[in-house]
This record gives sequence, C-alpha cells and structure tokens, in this order.
Amino acid sequence: MERYLVKKINSPKLKNPILIEGLPGVGNVGKIAVDFLIDKFEPTPVCEIYSTSFPHSVFVNDSNLVEMPVVKIYSVKVGDKDLLLLAGDVQPVDEEASYQFSNLIVETIKKLGCKEMITLGGIGTMSEPKNPKIYGAANSKEIKAEFSKRSEGIIFNKTKADAIVGATGLLLGIGKLNDIEGVGLIVETFGHQFHIGLKEAKELLKVLKDLLGLDIDLKELDEEIVQEEKEREKGNKVLTKTVKRMSGKAGDMSYIG
Repeated sequence: MERYLVKKINSPKLKNPILIEGLPGVGNVGKIAVDFLIDKFEPTPVCEIYSTSFPHSVFVNDSNLVEMPVVKIYSVKVGDKDLLLLAGDVQPVDEEASYQFSNLIVETIKKLGCKEMITLGGIGTMSEPKNPKIYGAANSKEIKAEFSKRSEGIIFNKTKADAIVGATGLLLGIGKLNDIEGVGLIVETFGHQFHIGLKEAKELLKVLKDLLGLDIDLKELDEEIVQEEKEREKGNKVLTKTVKRMSGKAGDMSYIG
C-alpha cells in the first residue's frame, strides 16, 4: 500500500464549492459539527482517503466486521451553495505526514473548483466553559473582513489562537499557497482527553448557520447535550461514592510493625 490511497467514488459538477473540515481534535468539536451536517444533509461521497500515516489498526463495527481508518470527502448542495465536507475518525499525528495529508486534501478540493474553506477545531481550557467563545484565524485580510460581517460570533484575537496544529491549521496555510481563502473557527472546549464537546460543537454550527445561511435545526443536538450531561453527572456520582468508600476502607486499615 502506498503512503496515500485515494479511492474516487463520484465526480460531481460543482460551482465554487466551500470546504468545511471536521476531523478529530480537542473535544472532537469539529468532527461532531461536520458529522451533524452529514446526518442532516445526507451528502454524496466524493472520495475516500486511506493512508499508512493513519493509526496502525482497524475498527470493528457492530457487525464484527473490520473497517480501515479512512477520511472521506462528501459533496452536497444546500440552497444555492455547493459544500464539500471533510470528515473521518482519524488524521495523521506526526508533522511530516500532517503536511503531506493536508497538501493532498488541498490538491483534491482544488480540482473540484474549491476556492474557499472553513476549518473547525477546539482550544483547550482548564474547565468546561459555560459560554464557549469562538476565535477566528483567516489566511487573507479579505475573507477575515467578509466573515466578520457575516457573523458577530467570531472573535479575531491573536492571543487566543496563536497556533493551530494539525489539518485544521495546515489546510489554511497550504490553501493560501494555492489561492484558496479560508478561516479557522476555534471554539473553547474542556481540554480533558475524554471530553465530548457537544455544547461547543453547537456553537460552531450556530456560526456556520450565519456564515453560510444553513437551514439546520439544532434541537436534536440539544437532546444529545442533555443526555450526555445526565450520563456524566451519573458517572461523577458513582466516582464520588467509590472514592469515599475506598477512603473509608483506607482509614479502617491497621498495620503491625
């Protein structure tokens, strides 16, 4: 197998499509947001990307069948806009592979006529933010000004988004070299490795609604947020009881010496 294998599925005819990237990252906020759009709009798969730079494992699905780690590009027409959605459960972690992967994505979407992109990611905080803020980073002054007009929910503040790692950042940089304008939307999210940023992903989707005029109902996501909070609260209670019980046992121990 070569370093990258691109399996073409469809060759859609698109007019100035806009890429929205949502790969795994801090809080998985971008992934959750793009996966929500995929469930909502049921887009058409354009291609699948396999790579030896992805984790050296396979996923086992509910039918006990193995699936290779894969990143997919989808296309869908929403209103008068053609969108490309970049989604997957993995992305390269080492630096060289991340550059190669991002360059491959840019080459692929450029062939599809893409001239604008939006990447989604999270910035870790020490605790779960009650009102997550979204910080923006653009690869041109023009698109920064344009996006500032379209949505008041983006804060262009260098002190909060001074570095964006992985595909979320590199796509913007390599995109600039290929005349593709773009903005990265980075939302505050709890930096714990097991945190699922549903609430923060919802904030990203709100901004995407403003930027692209998307007709999406976020009530379904609200239900998931409530359910996730209930499960987390239940888990915290169990953990607290366990700690108290173990502390009590430790206090009852006696030693002979």
